[in-house]
Amino acid sequence: MMDQDILYLLGRKEEGNLLVPAETLVALFTLQYCQNSAVDVVIVLKKELHVSPTTDDCKPESRDNSEEKWFPVDVDCIVFPISFKELSECPSMVSNCVLPVIVMSSDAWCVAGLCSSLRVMLIKTVKKYPTHYCKKLLGFRGGCMQACAEVSVWTKFCEIEVVNTLKEVHYDKVIRDGKLYLPKDILRFENHFQFPPILHNGLKIKQQYIRDTVKDRTERQRLLSLKLSELPEMEHEYAEGLNMTMADVMLFTCFHIFVSKMKNQVCFDDMCPLVMKWYRLLCENEYIKHSLSLLQKTTEIHNPFQDNILEVIVPEVQRESLYNSDPERYKPRWRAFTHQDDIDKVLEILGCSSIDPSYDNHPLGDSITLPWSEYPGALSPQEGQLPQSRLERKCQQLDNIVSAVMSMVNEGDVIVDFCAGGGHVGIILAYLLPSCKILLVENKDHSLKRAKQRVDTLKLKNVEYLQCNLDYFQGTFDLGVCLHACGVATDLVMQKCFEQKAKFVCCPCCYGGVRPNHILEYPRSKTYKDIPLTLEDYLILGHTSDQTHDENNPKTEQGQLCMRFIDNDRLLLAQSLGYSTKLVLMQPKSCSPKNHLLLGVIEN
Repeated sequence: MMDQDILYLLGRKEEGNLLVPAETLVALFTLQYCQNSAVDVVIVLKKELHVSPTTDDCKPESRDNSEEKWFPVDVDCIVFPISFKELSECPSMVSNCVLPVIVMSSDAWCVAGLCSSLRVMLIKTVKKYPTHYCKKLLGFRGGCMQACAEVSVWTKFCEIEVVNTLKEVHYDKVIRDGKLYLPKDILRFENHFQFPPILHNGLKIKQQYIRDTVKDRTERQRLLSLKLSELPEMEHEYAEGLNMTMADVMLFTCFHIFVSKMKNQVCFDDMCPLVMKWYRLLCENEYIKHSLSLLQKTTEIHNPFQDNILEVIVPEVQRESLYNSDPERYKPRWRAFTHQDDIDKVLEILGCSSIDPSYDNHPLGDSITLPWSEYPGALSPQEGQLPQSRLERKCQQLDNIVSAVMSMVNEGDVIVDFCAGGGHVGIILAYLLPSCKILLVENKDHSLKRAKQRVDTLKLKNVEYLQCNLDYFQGTFDLGVCLHACGVATDLVMQKCFEQKAKFVCCPCCYGGVRPNHILEYPRSKTYKDIPLTLEDYLILGHTSDQTHDENNPKTEQGQLCMRFIDNDRLLLAQSLGYSTKLVLMQPKSCSPKNHLLLGVIEN
């Protein structure tokens, strides 16, 4: 078992069947498609389920994993070995994350999340079998769904929204008052197909398509002489364009159940003809055909959709692509958020309130200047591939972070370095605090690999690596820290600390990146909501906060004021949850334009 990496999935055994939540069903179908032999698969038998909060109130409505409604799978149809373990028998990293989780056999390293764990499985398969047919599923340059759901509309759709819709359909939540409410994600996918695919190497792909399909030689030569912008748009064949990817397999799992359960109520060919064209194309794929037995028990169970003819309620859905980078997707123009008249209006609203966004001039603990020249070379940020031009300022930032942590930490604490990157913060803390356990949480594998190289050189034994989005970390810890967590990441980090009543040391960045998502809403605090400050007002405040260029720029002072207002809102939320907080300006101020430290300790 230890020769291979292990994929941990949630489930339970019942009368020869396997009952699994939606995320496990999608993962098992993808593994079945690939005829997995690259990772070992363990079903974690756990009654208290891994559920990640999806709202500020920590209510798991959109990740309902009620065992009574889990999906049945015939164990005998699974073409790869599986084993079963209680959670207590699994490595601690498994309980630190929302399943699925892959734990590496040779390192204190795990990868969590549905898309991320399946990507790793595919990468391991291709590494073991270089000519394996599933290599194409990784997409152009292996980038299929590499971006996390917090920032990618497409990943969020495939990993969260459609999977949640699968639960709603399976749990019969789309039937209300004798009516069937067609899930909007089915129509969103239909609209997605109406937009041309975004092509990498577009000219080359279109020219090859012309060579393969245009028989008339004269017409073929004419088309081949045209520029890319002059060539006709191509149509989707698969979810991401002209080639089948992991997204197709994941989405097929869900849409096969949608079609199977609702086909007697919904005329899918009329409602979403492009989705059905895609669906039938996949149904002809030989590996999809061989994998369908895994879904058979789910599609055979009693179907309330067949009992009566229901009125179908079709939602209104905005016509848009599901690609973040689609040029036709509506995006608020960032320039609109930095018109001075708008900024003045928001600052006037805040100025008339009783809010005082001032700094605390008394940081927690004594200031520390670390003796970098006396430390091993691998401890320096320069070893994390930091450019020389930024080295001094990065060391100053770390001096401030370490100073704050040292004033708050207790012996034996578990410290999480969120958005760890190359490990600049976590590694120095692991070196200075050998009695503490340091968890590096980062979703980019190349960054974590740089951190691991430095940790191995320093022979540190108190570091673990969790490659996952913030949303999928749910471990128990005592102190959370982040340096320049961009946009919503700072609020996600603070939310994780709130859930654990953990201390926090946060240095925010990219204030213009704050925006509502499936976890957070803005403003953060009741105080700011009651002013009232609208979402548009808040976005203006965030974008203006990024106008902190240098002391000689006339916009800098205004930007710093807006930074203070945003961070004051964050700390007011913390205070409402029982925290004692401070807003500290890092020293020297020139160490970064984003030089705020947010400190919080839960009051007894």
